[in-house]
Parts: sequence; structure tokens; C-alpha cells
Amino acid sequence: MTDTELQTTFVTHFSPSVDDTSEACLVRIYPHSIGEGIINLPHETIYIGREKKCQIELNDPSVSRQHAQIDFNQKGFTILDLDSCNSTFINDIKIKQHRLASGDLIRIGHTIFKFLSNEHIEKQYHEEIYSMMISDGLTKIPNKRYFLEILDREVSRSQRHQRPLSLIIFDIDHFKQINDKHGHLTGDIILRDLCQRILPYIRKDEIFARYGGEEFIILLPELNSQQAFSFGQKLLNAVNKDSFTLEQVNIPVTISIGIAEFKLDENYSADDLIKAADNKLYAAKNNGRNCVKV
Repeated sequence: MTDTELQTTFVTHFSPSVDDTSEACLVRIYPHSIGEGIINLPHETIYIGREKKCQIELNDPSVSRQHAQIDFNQKGFTILDLDSCNSTFINDIKIKQHRLASGDLIRIGHTIFKFLSNEHIEKQYHEEIYSMMISDGLTKIPNKRYFLEILDREVSRSQRHQRPLSLIIFDIDHFKQINDKHGHLTGDIILRDLCQRILPYIRKDEIFARYGGEEFIILLPELNSQQAFSFGQKLLNAVNKDSFTLEQVNIPVTISIGIAEFKLDENYSADDLIKAADNKLYAAKNNGRNCVKV
């Protein structure tokens, strides 16, 4: 499903009054849509769903016709699930009714909104836009754009100081089959939970990012290819040692990993490094998957 297909239709200009603590808005943080997913919340009931008459229309088959409603009273904004097929989630917890607090994440189908409210709403909004520019709304890790900026910097540093630099590219094996069998919502949860398994292994000077779809990328400064291979084996074991359990269903997940080391040659570029790691990823796929190739 494309970003265009998941456009919200109830979008207004963002012009909060910082003196009115009852002002609130939703920012659509996933799928990514800077400037097109800002929704000012009126002081009246609005509906979210697949029907065109809903004020917030989501063209997504996993969303019910009338999925949820947001009400306003003197105490603030409340969201109510309307007995939807796939439920409404606040901060990854299924809810029936929930009083919204600033910063709450609302997940309806594939779409994730962030609720912003209080006298600092304008500041929060600009902070959220910056976050959307550098991070992936679903997994909360850096996005491809931010990663490529850091990669250019680290490549220059590696060349200047003649220090090793390695790159890992990996993706989830047979991810389309997981989506087809268990649904795209389950696929989204697996992507998010997989990142949570891997993050503890990422050091402060390393960059772990979502590169696209089910593909991820890790930049490893100061590591040569053999050190990166050992690191890749740890990631492999972290992912496949336990199945992912969703609603009492165990889903085995494996990954394939490709690794390349930057060549300390003035003619070797960041693009060359990515291409080399990508070729090793294909080699891992051709070797039966669930393995590391360097």
C-alpha cells in the first residue's frame, strides 16, 4: 500500500494557539508524510475509518468502515474504539476507550498518529517534524536519508585516518509469505519487534537504520570484515533463537546478512560499499538464507 493510498483527508493548516491548552492535533508519523498528515482536532466528535463520510478517512482494508471516534469535553480528548475488526491501539496497547495524553501514539490499521496537546504544541510539532525527517515512524530507528548522511561522513573519516569501516545489510527471509499468511499488521509488528531485539547489540558509535521495506543496514566504524562477520552471527542468533509470538501464534523469523568492508582507496565510494554489501546479501539468499556472507 502506497503512502498516497493512506493519505488522511481531514487535513487543515497547522495554526495552534499557544495560549489555549485545549488545542490539539494529530501528526501522521507512519506512513511517512511530512506536511500532509497534520490534523487539527476540533472541539466536537470526529470519526476515523474507511468510509468517505469519516472526517479522517483511511483507505486501508485493515481499517473498519467506522473504526474509532475522538470526543472532546472540558477534560480533554478521548478516543473510543467502535468495535473495529483489528482494534485500536494506544502505545501498542489495545484499548476500548482512552483519555489521550500528549505524546500518545495511536495505531489504526497501518497508520500511526501522534497526539499532541498543551501550550507547547507548536514546539512539539516542529520537534516531531524533525524526528520524521531522520527516523522511521514504525520502528523508531534512523531512516535511509539520515543513514546516508552519516555514511558519507564515516567514509571520509575512514579514508582520512585509514581506519576500518564495515557495512551490514540484512533483510527478513520470506517476509512476503509472512505478510500473506498472517497479514500486513502482523508484518509491521514483526519489523518493529525485530528492531527491538537488535538494538541492544548496537554500540553508541554504530548506526542501525531501516533502509527500505524489510531491509535494514548497519554501519560499523572501526570494525574490519572479520569482526563484522562475528557481529553478524550474533545478530543472526538474536533473531532466530526464539519465534515471534503474536496473539498466541508463534511465527519463526530468520534473516540473511551481507557484509562488506570499505576499501581504503580514493576511488572507492560509499555507493561502492553499499553495492558490495548488497551483493553479499544476495549471496546469502542464494546460499539458502538464514546465514552471513562476507
